Formats: sequence, C-alpha cells, structure tokens
Amino acid sequence: MTREAEDPNPNVHPAEYRGLVGSHPSMRRVYDLIEKVGPSQSAVLITGESGTGKELVARALHELSGRTARNFVPVHCGAIPEELLESELFGHVKGAFTGALAARTGRFQLANGGSIFLDEIGEMSPRFQVKLLRVLEDGSFQPVGGTSTLRTDVRVVAATHRDLRTMTQEGDFREDLLYRLDVVEIHLPALRDRREDIPLIAAHFLAKLRQSRGMAHFDLAPETRRALMAHDWPGNVRELRNVLERAAVLAETPGVITTADLPAPIAASAQTEMALPGASRSTVSPWHFGAEGTDFYKEIEVFERRMIGRALQLAGGSKREAARLLQVNRTTLLEKLKRRGWELRGGSLEPVDAPTGTPDCWPSLRRGQASYQPRAANGDRDPGRAVAGS
Repeated sequence: MTREAEDPNPNVHPAEYRGLVGSHPSMRRVYDLIEKVGPSQSAVLITGESGTGKELVARALHELSGRTARNFVPVHCGAIPEELLESELFGHVKGAFTGALAARTGRFQLANGGSIFLDEIGEMSPRFQVKLLRVLEDGSFQPVGGTSTLRTDVRVVAATHRDLRTMTQEGDFREDLLYRLDVVEIHLPALRDRREDIPLIAAHFLAKLRQSRGMAHFDLAPETRRALMAHDWPGNVRELRNVLERAAVLAETPGVITTADLPAPIAASAQTEMALPGASRSTVSPWHFGAEGTDFYKEIEVFERRMIGRALQLAGGSKREAARLLQVNRTTLLEKLKRRGWELRGGSLEPVDAPTGTPDCWPSLRRGQASYQPRAANGDRDPGRAVAGS
C-alpha cells in the first residue's frame, strides 16, 4: 500500500480542521495529506479503526476536489445485505425482481460528477468485488435487470478498518481491486495513540452539544480529564462523543462533568493512573493488594487474554492478522491459544470448555473491558469488581 507522506511543516494546520479535531503530529500529517490529495482526482483509501472519523476525511477530500457542486454519496457496504448491494450501487429497472415496482437510480449514478464514499469496503464479498472493479476501471455499469450500459464520472474514496493486504493474501479481497482503490492511503490513528488530543476533542463536542442541543456550558473536572486520557477508547472518537453526551445529560454538578458522571470503567481509569503513575496507561488495571497480596501469574494470564482478545477483535477473527498486530509469529499465537485453551466467542476470548455463564474466576473480556476479582480474606471472591477500560 502507498505509505503516508511526512509532514514537512507540522505547525501549518490548526487544532480543528474540516470537522476533525487534534493537534497531535499524526493528525497534522492527516491534514497535510488531505490538502495535498484533495484537489486531485486520485482514488483514496482511508484506513483506521471504527470511530476514528473516516467519513469526515472523505467529506474533506470532496470539498477540496472541485466536485463540491455535485453530490457526495456515502455507502456503508457492511450495512447493506449483499443481495441488495448491487441494486443500491447500480440501481435497477422496473420489474427487475419481486418488489421492484419502479425503476431506481443507483448510488454511482447519483454521484455522477461528484464523489462516492465506499465505507467498510473490506466487508464486501469477493463475488461482488468483481462487479465493483468494472465500474472503477471504466466508469460503466448496468442497472439490475437492465440491458443498457450507463456511465458515471465519480471520484472514489474507500475506507476500511481491516487490513486489505492481509485479506488479499488470504484470498478474501481481490488484489486488482486493492490497487484500484489504494492510490493514496490516509491512515487515521486510534484515539489511544493521541491521548493529548482528548481534552481538545472533549471541549469541541461539549461546545457542539451546547450549540445544537441547547445544553448548558460544561467544563471537565481535573480528575475527569485524567480519566478520559487514561481510558483506551476502543470505540475511538465516536465512543468519546457518546460518553460526553451521556455525562452532560446526567451531570450532577451544574457546569462541571465529574467522574461520577462517567461510566464506571472509564471513571476507574483516573484512579488507576493515580495509583500507578509510572505504569503504561494502555495496559494497567486497578490491582487490589489485600492482606494476601495478588496472584502474579493470574494477572499475567488476564493481561495476555486481554491483549490477544483485543487483537483478534481488531483482526476480525483472523489469527494471521492478530499475530501481525501483536508482532509475534503466527505459530506462537496459535500455540498460546492452544495451550491456554482459548477461543474467540462473540467478541470475547473464552476457554474452549467454558460452560454457559462464565464463572467469576475468569476475567470478563467483553469488548473494551477487563475485570478482575480479588480474593477476600476467607478465600472467596469479592463481589465488588474493579473494572478498567481496555
């Protein structure tokens, strides 16, 4: 894939740029690439985790492209069933199938002269990728049930949270389609990789809530700021926005968002940072050292399950891609999973022989959380769990 260019002047762009917020060097590189690539007609592939703002980048590219007088048409490829995707993108004629009572204009035709944004392109089946490739090659397509060939002139911007190169190696994504889409890649960093931007983004969202919803002005208490910066945000900027809206609605102190207004796993992050100031924010948990101390090897197992489970989630269950994210050999990962008896079930890494209703002795590793129950003095599990975001 085409790599990102280095930003020759990291201070050119403001902290807020066309709906994107952040002053971290990684975001300034994104702004610089948008400025360079936007006026061109080149296809762009936007990569990054879900919730990082890929559609905002696509809209910014459209605004700079000289096509702003025509439509910007977004399509979420993963949200449309495959049997409907062809009709959605290319349209259909009347009577093309049961229920086609009238002809329908497809998204590619609606975007003619403008831009089309193919979000989550990695969710598209290999069978349908062949049909998409044709319209990308020469701009021609046929509506479902039609015999005439239509043409369209669109600027294509695609986005994915998956590693398309690995998918091509595994036969899940066409290599020729990848080359068509990936003329320039713009990678959006995860929020946990630019924690310094979190207060800026929080202030931006709170101001928008005040303007659009008529909410009161809110500031973040110092401990709230620490908690937000310590949390890992698996849902990225989208998750942060939702948490702030919830906090503003439920705030108990006028004008101030405190940790009491945050979900418990996020509020616990501030306590974790204060208790272990020298530890990595992305990996610590609020360990409880009671009279008996804590089980070192159990904590290591919790950490391993948490990290491997998160890698498998991001990789869509692909062990090869998870091994790449963890920077270990695939055989090493397979041996670890086999030895521990773990497998991914419904977004959680569980023991293979785990019965329904996971016992308290196993840490919960549902998406974005990990929990650990310390032993009480009598050896029983403490019913109050300490939870930290992943």
